[in-house]
Amino acid sequence: MDIHIGPHWTSFESPDIIRMQLVGEVSLEHGKAINAKHKELAVGLSYFFYLIDLSELQSIPAVVRKEAAQTLKELPLHGTAIYGASLAARVVAKLLLTAVNLVRPDRKNNPVQFFETEDEARVWIHGRRTVILGEG
Repeated sequence: MDIHIGPHWTSFESPDIIRMQLVGEVSLEHGKAINAKHKELAVGLSYFFYLIDLSELQSIPAVVRKEAAQTLKELPLHGTAIYGASLAARVVAKLLLTAVNLVRPDRKNNPVQFFETEDEARVWIHGRRTVILGEG
């Protein structure tokens, strides 16, 4: 079930994917609410993946990026697949996630990949899951 926060949405897809779409400019209020929801969704998970649609993102202000970075350091994130992102959105996402990975003790556990389509992103997540579960 999608959880709407302003124009954005997020959801949990069993067994290990947190999905979200960011639309327009992400306000600090919406960023904090999304982060709180992701902390809630991640409770009890030993790992999860982000599947993020940035096809409609316009911007993430610095204050919101800082807030997101604080939350991302705390989550058992093991891979981020982003699709539909413009060049500007890719740059912002890559900067944010690279900065977060620099301060995480398990920094190599959260690779970030960009894809044109959701299907391509899902194939990559499946491969990551296989590696994490020791099946690959």
